[in-house]
Amino acid sequence: MEGVQIFEQEFLNSEGNVVGKMAIRVGGLQSRNPKEFMDNAVHQYVGTTEHNQYIEIHMDNPWTRLITTGINELPLRPLKISDSLKN
Repeated sequence: MEGVQIFEQEFLNSEGNVVGKMAIRVGGLQSRNPKEFMDNAVHQYVGTTEHNQYIEIHMDNPWTRLITTGINELPLRPLKISDSLKN
């Protein structure tokens, strides 16, 4: 789709099998209505596939979407105090 960029990453289970995918999509920056533009772009991308979609909470960045599939199949573990997104 013109005007949309994407990054995709597969999700693997503990056996190394693909169980889902994450996609970060950015687009519609030059659009009159970035939210509507990205709503349509996501719909074209996922079709009827069950998915989760995450949008920035305050919607001041409606042109960025995170879409996931297969999160219920991931090998989750308990959160540790040392876990962090910081480097």
